[in-house]
Amino acid sequence: MKKIWAILFLVISAGLAAQSQNEWEEWQKTSCYSKIWFRLREEPRHGEQYHWKVQFRNGYNELISFNYHVADKLQQYNITTRRKTLNAGQESEEIDIYAREADIYLLVDKVSLSPYPESFLGCDQ
Repeated sequence: MKKIWAILFLVISAGLAAQSQNEWEEWQKTSCYSKIWFRLREEPRHGEQYHWKVQFRNGYNELISFNYHVADKLQQYNITTRRKTLNAGQESEEIDIYAREADIYLLVDKVSLSPYPESFLGCDQ
């Protein structure tokens, strides 16, 4: 009976460890804007590529738009650059990111209180 409990404990522990690998990281402020947050979740690899999901959250009381750039940790390879628009308090949908390296770097810039890339806000941090 003790062996069965030990095996059951190991199976449950392994399941919880596998589950925790696919959980979202805590929300983090972007390096320049205190009211734009992001979080990451590592997904299983897709062939030789690392697979991440990213999500953004708008802490402003109005609509914003911004550019986001994803690069490798050394910032030698730009993986993607896109523009995102979020309403006040809105969380974005999950965005898939595929990278050659295990670590990625996320940069948010050109923030505007408009859906258009105009009248950019300066850093507030």
